[in-house]
Amino acid sequence: MSKKKVLIISGATATGKTSLAVKLAQKFNGELISADSRQVYRGLDIGTGKDHPTNTLIHLVDILNPDQTFSAFQFRHLALEKIKTILQKNKLPIIVGGTGYYLDSLVKKNPQFLSPPRPWFRSLFNLLPISSLKLLHLLLNRRQYLSLNQSEKNNPQRLIRKLEIKLPSKKVKIPPFSYDYLHLNLTASKKILHARIDQRIKSRLKQGLLKEIENLLLSYKWSDPGLKTLAYQEFKPYFASPSPQTLIFAVNKWKQHEHVYAKRQLTWFKKRPALKFFDISSSSYPSAVISFVTKWYNKL
Repeated sequence: MSKKKVLIISGATATGKTSLAVKLAQKFNGELISADSRQVYRGLDIGTGKDHPTNTLIHLVDILNPDQTFSAFQFRHLALEKIKTILQKNKLPIIVGGTGYYLDSLVKKNPQFLSPPRPWFRSLFNLLPISSLKLLHLLLNRRQYLSLNQSEKNNPQRLIRKLEIKLPSKKVKIPPFSYDYLHLNLTASKKILHARIDQRIKSRLKQGLLKEIENLLLSYKWSDPGLKTLAYQEFKPYFASPSPQTLIFAVNKWKQHEHVYAKRQLTWFKKRPALKFFDISSSSYPSAVISFVTKWYNKL
């Protein structure tokens, strides 16, 4: 008996992942599952790009408030449930997003034993400065700490999660990802990506991002998990002291951070050779994707 099929679409920011996923969902009777660590939060709409078509169902979006935490452990559990439900409806699950850590947690070939998140631990360690988190990680797991890149070493959420896993606990066995899956990855040159990112930033500002942030700050804090992310955290200095100068500074920081994030995504996915890469700037890109997915989908 052949395995049930699951399609995955990943890639750097601004490569048009969701747009492609929607087209494929319409062609192959599919439903989307978001693998975006920012779109899980309610109220973070403009900054995270939740301009999804209303005629295509997308799961794991708007499932948390900005003051709640979310992990790859939780993503895997929820994504597996959604995959099962979609397959029971004889539809194609299409996982789409650029959070590589989430996708890795889902498709690893060997069953993983992961520690479930512990809110008390995260609340306590979120109070520590990044320097203390680095020192703790260095003391507890020197080899792992030295293997981290600079971005990971300066990411408090990532460091806290690694420390959390080191705590003694009863491990939870995660079922394997036992599906026939095709993993597409969208890519482009840095020049093209930067241009697309900058244009998208301009568009989101016009859509009312500043008003969205203003409304979020009525109920939430800058230190809440949802607001400690791209498109929001860069505007903290502006809201502390609004002026044309601080606004320009915030927008430029946002562009810079998005460019760096795209570079990290490109590097992350390049290290995963099982992916099928498609350059979105190629004239044959749309037809090549449709042809490739059709052959896979119809193969028994």
